[in-house]
Amino acid sequence: MVGDWALRFFEPRHPDFVYIDEGKMLFILIILVVLAASVSIAVFVKRQIDRDLLESEEPKQLTDTNLRPLFAEDEEDVREDEPKGASVIEAEPVDDTREEKLAKLEEVRQTWGENPDKRNTLELLVAAAETGVGELYAAEAGEIVARFRKGQIAGLSQLDLADLLETHLWLLPAEERMSGEGFVVKQEIAELRG
Repeated sequence: MVGDWALRFFEPRHPDFVYIDEGKMLFILIILVVLAASVSIAVFVKRQIDRDLLESEEPKQLTDTNLRPLFAEDEEDVREDEPKGASVIEAEPVDDTREEKLAKLEEVRQTWGENPDKRNTLELLVAAAETGVGELYAAEAGEIVARFRKGQIAGLSQLDLADLLETHLWLLPAEERMSGEGFVVKQEIAELRG
């Protein structure tokens, strides 16, 4: 009797009642278990990440920012406070060796101007080439060639002067040799040889 009552309890009372198969119920149960497990894993991972952030020494939002004190001067204010002369001195450093070479060139130029012979011409070309400035070398070479054509340089032939100009031209830096001034000197050398 008890068994009959239990069986009648599970029988549908209403004709519209739909039976759920045992396979479908098992599938729904598995889906619910998987969802519950994934939610619990997500909660666990989030708590671990939050705990790591709380325990870290670095501030959360200040890692990649470049902050300055609130009342510190801006770069523009610092630049305005600098004296104007200081920026000019920093922009144009003095090169003592260049100044010495220019002074030596001026001294040799005066000696050559008083006595333009082969030896002084050679010293003038050396001093002009040592400056490393093509414009100065071209000016000195032009002055030497002009005086040579007037016959004011003793003991020097045209080929010797062309060789002197060319060999001392090679003492200049490459960019100075290839400049317009270097081209003018090369034309002078070609005219002397031609």
